[in-house]
Amino acid sequence: MKTLYTLVFLCLLLVFIIFKQQPKQDIFQKVNLDKEKLEKSHSSNLSSSVIDSNVLPVKFPKAFQYHKPTSNEKFITYLPHSGFHNQRIELENALLLSAYLNRTLLLPSVYLGNPAFPWLRFDKMYERLLLQTKNGLDYCSLLRDGEPIPTECLNYSRWTAVPWTFFYDFTELQKKVRIIFRHDLSLEWMKSSLELEDQDIYLFKDNSPFDYRIYDLPESKTPLTRFINRVELGTLESIEEKLIHFGSVFGTSRVLAQSNEHVELLRFIRKEMIFKNPTLIDTATRIVNKLGGNSNFIGIHLRVGDGLFKVRASITIDDIYHEIVNEYTDLTLEEVLEYEDHTHEQDRKENLEYEIKQLREPTTEIIAEEKPLQVQHPIQSILESRLGTNQNLLNCQKGDGRNDRFAKTTIFLATDCPNPRNHPLLRKIFKTFPCTFVLADFKNDLNDLKKIQVVKEKVNLDSYLIPMVDAIIASQGHTFFGTNSSTFSTYIERQLHPIYTNQQIQV
Repeated sequence: MKTLYTLVFLCLLLVFIIFKQQPKQDIFQKVNLDKEKLEKSHSSNLSSSVIDSNVLPVKFPKAFQYHKPTSNEKFITYLPHSGFHNQRIELENALLLSAYLNRTLLLPSVYLGNPAFPWLRFDKMYERLLLQTKNGLDYCSLLRDGEPIPTECLNYSRWTAVPWTFFYDFTELQKKVRIIFRHDLSLEWMKSSLELEDQDIYLFKDNSPFDYRIYDLPESKTPLTRFINRVELGTLESIEEKLIHFGSVFGTSRVLAQSNEHVELLRFIRKEMIFKNPTLIDTATRIVNKLGGNSNFIGIHLRVGDGLFKVRASITIDDIYHEIVNEYTDLTLEEVLEYEDHTHEQDRKENLEYEIKQLREPTTEIIAEEKPLQVQHPIQSILESRLGTNQNLLNCQKGDGRNDRFAKTTIFLATDCPNPRNHPLLRKIFKTFPCTFVLADFKNDLNDLKKIQVVKEKVNLDSYLIPMVDAIIASQGHTFFGTNSSTFSTYIERQLHPIYTNQQIQV
């Protein structure tokens, strides 16, 4: 009997254990089933997105779409970093080096993110780029609004990588430089895809952002300026390894083009690196037409949102404001003071509050860049041709009676300044020139940008493309005013504005 009781007790205990474990098993099963459903639905969801008329998918070229390497071929590549225009300068330098050295360029995609990936020393930057991956995270794009976000998905939509062919037409470039698209930044991909061994790779590591400058002419006397070391082109030509892997190649004129042949090559590269994406061009064209058409307005770019640009914002704005006032108004000195709200002396001072917060170093010094207030208008006949009422079908601000005389001057202001119409530093521009416009004034014309998407990731690109539309529009003004030391302004001044106004590309 005792044996029977023991047996019954053991049976009941076993049943209890089984039922106790069942909820946990259900949870695990549910998680696995949900993940399987996500994975199974992934391809069908992508297919529906591609055919969705509200989505314009980014197209990715295959790695060897433009060129298939031979067994004896040599290559170069680099590590992308920082914002779009810094990466654009890296691309320009890499194209020059590829042509100089007769090596095929393994071209990384352009990384778009906020914040941008910073420069790091070679090993750290390589590691960072490898860790910044979306491999195996496809399910992150399928999460619905309101659903809990797994830790690994937190930054999923904050960055993406797209091919340079999305922005530029490589049809002519590939005739000068052999290009292979490097969607995978790992050394392992290059080894397997190009049949390389460790001894075939020369790592050209940099220890500072401007570690070296490359000279194409040994007799060149051009100073290093901000660069630290001088590297002769002949030194790179003597490297026998099949692949030269640079770190950063950022820096305007980091790779010098001083021989006649190289000057023309640089001019050719810059001519081809003009935005060609049809959606960007069509969007900008609609807005340019509303501004009166190509060369019928003034283009301005003001970068005032970060770093030194924010510290010197009031000075930058004041410089440009007075240039336009001198050339396109007949205001007297006293009237200019009124439009400026008598803030001229204050506007000539740097604002160090932002820098203090960023660097956490106390300072009381306010640097002033003195510039006496004065007006210098052109001769009367030229000035009279520039004055008058608005002749375009634009909804300008209501004039104050005096500034109606300047309404003939239409201004397009491209800026990273949030809410520019209400920004105190920009007030004098809007106050003086009633026909001043910003991109936010044309919201309905920007709808197509919202359709552009990296479909696999479900990441929309409109926030990254807004500055590019800004640049295309501002560059079509008959006159352009930019921000000193801004790669954005430099791109417009050297490349976009000359192209749109039928002038020669600057080198």
